[in-house]
Amino acid sequence: MTSSFALLHCVGCLPHVTSARQAPYRLCNAQRVHSQRQLISLRSFTSQQPAQSRCSQIKTQAGLHGDDWSTAPDSYLTLGLAHCFEKKDDGKLQDKFVIEPITANSLECMAAGAKTCFKHVTSLRFEEAMTKDRSTLPDTFAEGLFCKDFDFRCGASARTWQRSHAQDNLLDIVPLGQNKSNFNYNLDEKRVLNFENVVDDSDNVKQDMSIDVYGRQKDDEADASQQASPDTKDIKVTEEAEDEMDALLSA
Repeated sequence: MTSSFALLHCVGCLPHVTSARQAPYRLCNAQRVHSQRQLISLRSFTSQQPAQSRCSQIKTQAGLHGDDWSTAPDSYLTLGLAHCFEKKDDGKLQDKFVIEPITANSLECMAAGAKTCFKHVTSLRFEEAMTKDRSTLPDTFAEGLFCKDFDFRCGASARTWQRSHAQDNLLDIVPLGQNKSNFNYNLDEKRVLNFENVVDDSDNVKQDMSIDVYGRQKDDEADASQQASPDTKDIKVTEEAEDEMDALLSA
């Protein structure tokens, strides 16, 4: 770095420095010129390469950044039987059991005692789940229906099990090939599959008067007092009309 800096200073690439405070500025310029020379060398090298070779290099580099979303066939995966509901035209709820994959973090929460609508959880290989063959699942899953976008969700769920935390700490919750039902199964908050959220004015959250920061109480009191007392303009108009009527009658 010292020889490069001396050379640049001799050929006049850098201004003359007379104080120690300007030394960082001189060093920054030296680094900038060095980077520019490296960039020029890189451009000249790539321009000499065939176009096909450059394209293959770009594709190889792109493959290192997660473009391949494929999941290994022997990847670990958990499937759960969820107790859901479907709302009929008469407003009544009908039981529906759905088979859907469970991510590693979701199963960790369930193992910690969180409420869940999953009655049973089983583990298997990713390739076995992709067949959608009920014979590979326990008998408790016989009444279940495969969830929407089952293949895509299985791939996404299987990738969560590839993380180091899941591999080191969570595989023992439901060992491969086993079925467990000792979770906090609870239906206090029902999952309605065809639920439609219709928003209306009653959904607006009103702030309590004890923490009124918008002065609504003053506005309400002003409106109430205005409604309680008649308007002075109306009183004047009424008096003028009575005077005119008295004048006509006296005439």
